[in-house]
Amino acid sequence: MKRNLILSGLLLVGIASVAMAAAPQAKLVGGLCNGALAGTPLGQTISGCIGRLMVLRSELGVTDEQRGEIREVLLSHRSEIAGTVKSVRDKRVALRDVVRSDAPQEAAIRAAADELGKAIADAAVKGAKLRGEISPILTSGQHELIDKFFVENGAAVDTFLTNAAQGK
Repeated sequence: MKRNLILSGLLLVGIASVAMAAAPQAKLVGGLCNGALAGTPLGQTISGCIGRLMVLRSELGVTDEQRGEIREVLLSHRSEIAGTVKSVRDKRVALRDVVRSDAPQEAAIRAAADELGKAIADAAVKGAKLRGEISPILTSGQHELIDKFFVENGAAVDTFLTNAAQGK
């Protein structure tokens, strides 16, 4: 299940990074990791992932033409993307509700987790199809930067999980 959550997170980060590249004036909400989360390992991991996303966005050098083409692809699939993201969220909420119920039952939890897994699989398939349409728009150098981003993000999450398992 952790793998599914990580994969869905990476899928959403990928879609977000492409959407940010396509948006003319995309901005992240300021102060995301201010407060209690800021100094924690999780907060630092999240901040690092957002930082790497912002670096990717600035280094990617998406031209106005590329931005327009990417935007058209995303807009042409807007309802599919929204429906897929909503499905994953709804299934996650359903799982959360079953786990938090007054009398949680293993069978119900497993059934809800299976449904979430199916929704994540659907999202991954749709993400792969979108990638197939957007990939030809980007240059090989841009692809290398995106690959580097995923490697660095994966390493940061791996480090966080290793440290968490060791109680650091």
